[in-house]
Amino acid sequence: MSDKDKIIPYLSDDELSKLIMDVEGKELVQAPAGIERKVLSFVEHKKRRKTVEFSTYCLRVAFAVAAAIAIVCIVPFIPETKVGIPSREEAVLTRNVVSREEVLSSRPAPTKEEVLQKNSNTGHLEETEAFIQSHIKNWFE
Repeated sequence: MSDKDKIIPYLSDDELSKLIMDVEGKELVQAPAGIERKVLSFVEHKKRRKTVEFSTYCLRVAFAVAAAIAIVCIVPFIPETKVGIPSREEAVLTRNVVSREEVLSSRPAPTKEEVLQKNSNTGHLEETEAFIQSHIKNWFE
């Protein structure tokens, strides 16, 4: 069978109206016995199956989390891993702390007067206010 043989042609308006009249004129066909029960049982089966799948997924995730927590808690106490928890003093000694002077000497810092002079420029604020006022006027015109 070729693709052309599989294509069902569209009905013309006259053929379609005739088909509608034939269908409406005939007596309705009775649904098969027990179809409602079968459909509802199928839907219930699907719901139960999804619930069971979700429950097993939750259990797998819970076991994985429990296993991860157990591993994190147990590994430091296994002597073969040679993972030691350093004391507070050892951690403080190994930390690389940079002093304030080293940070300030690596880049220039502006003085208080320079910062105040830079921030006292109000030209930008006036331009922004004029821009906003012009847009407000355009909206109401």
